[in-house]
Amino acid sequence: MRLTDHVSLVASGAYGFDLSDPLDCHVYLVRGARHSVLVDAGAGRSAHAVVRAVRATGADPGHLLLTHGHADHAGGAAALAERLPGLRVRAGAEATAWIAAGDEHGVSLDRGKAAGYYPADYTFAPCPQVEAMGDGEEIDLGGGVVLRAVATPGHADGHLCYHLRTPDYRALFSGDCVFTGGRVSLQNLHDCRVPEYAASLTLLATLDVDALFPGHHEVSLARAGRHLAAARDTVARGLLPRSTT
Repeated sequence: MRLTDHVSLVASGAYGFDLSDPLDCHVYLVRGARHSVLVDAGAGRSAHAVVRAVRATGADPGHLLLTHGHADHAGGAAALAERLPGLRVRAGAEATAWIAAGDEHGVSLDRGKAAGYYPADYTFAPCPQVEAMGDGEEIDLGGGVVLRAVATPGHADGHLCYHLRTPDYRALFSGDCVFTGGRVSLQNLHDCRVPEYAASLTLLATLDVDALFPGHHEVSLARAGRHLAAARDTVARGLLPRSTT
């Protein structure tokens, strides 16, 4: 599903557009003049379909940029790395050890299973090749298309958003940090932290953003700064934005 000249949606589950396995988050392909990257991996049960969708575009992504370690976003990293030779898997430093080991507690998969979100037989495949992605680190895809990592803890430790600059527009891949309408994702997990979350929302509202590409639910293709401003304004009043979870 092509969203802009540079961004395509290659997977999306039950909390999105039902393009792939129900457990999958939105998986985005971002293309520049020379290189391409994937943003998030899905849960892994439909990795073959993700690869097929990527190949259909003619792209050969060099990086997989994970927003955080939860299984619906990072559980497919190992399978995609196996199927796409040379793919570099990147994630926030605080989450890399959990992703590398398939640590069920670290990525809160144990709580997800207890809540019935994941089936009991679901496993998070370890991805030992994952590397840390630093706050502010940029990947130049060519033709004026650049992605920059933005550290946004709160929903989970090591959460990163990715700010996209192109010659024509700016966009934000926000993972589970912020959604349309200024909504958030607060969960009773070991690394979901309200003060850090509020600071991340305040930071994101300072970015120049035309389009918003979150990890689930609707996308926004124009005037997307209004969604970030709505979240910022809510926390500025000492309140918490409405949670999608």
